Amino acid sequence: VWDGVYSAEQAMRGKKLYEATCSRCHGEDLSGANARPLAGESFIRDWGGLKLDGVLTRARTMPPGASGSLGETGYVDIIAYVLEVNEFPHGEGELTAERAGDILVYGADGPDAVPNFAMVQVVGCLARDDSTWIVTDGSEPIRTRDPDASSGDVLALTQAMALGGNTFELMYVFPDPDPYEGHRVEAKGFLIRREDGADALDAINVTAVASLEAACRVQEPAP
Repeated sequence: VWDGVYSAEQAMRGKKLYEATCSRCHGEDLSGANARPLAGESFIRDWGGLKLDGVLTRARTMPPGASGSLGETGYVDIIAYVLEVNEFPHGEGELTAERAGDILVYGADGPDAVPNFAMVQVVGCLARDDSTWIVTDGSEPIRTRDPDASSGDVLALTQAMALGGNTFELMYVFPDPDPYEGHRVEAKGFLIRREDGADALDAINVTAVASLEAACRVQEPAP
């Protein structure tokens, strides 16, 4: 998204359409009025780490009660304006719906920085630390839009994910995951980064915990 994926002219068209159809709910400056903000930290928190076609898919459901009424070009132009307000650079060519699926949204901290409070997925070993459930040997958190346990093709990809070196506290786990203790698990939920001390674990406010394997082993590096 930092590579100039839309044109200044396209953003100008999008601005006019946004002001006519979107500003009442999302605010004239995109800061949010009666709906989610579309600019600043809120935009990165909602969409950072995801592809731009997700933003477009969401936009097509607007305005309320008239989804799809702005036409494909109109929605793409509005997305171009949203990118401009968020200070992503212009380019020579115009954004298209076909290109949106190849464009990663991320903030100035880089594509690997998952924002605080983002919904994430991790894979690791489920353990109990006193009265707290934790995931040890956890993978790096990755963004997800699905709060439920993975299934189908996504489950196959999840099962292939490698363990890592992270530990996460699991908050508000329901139902009790006691049957999965010692298992290799998938955990999903909202990431809570803690900066109040070197020993403070990042946490996940859990939406789902699912067993992937009845044993959890960190693969030893090759000699």
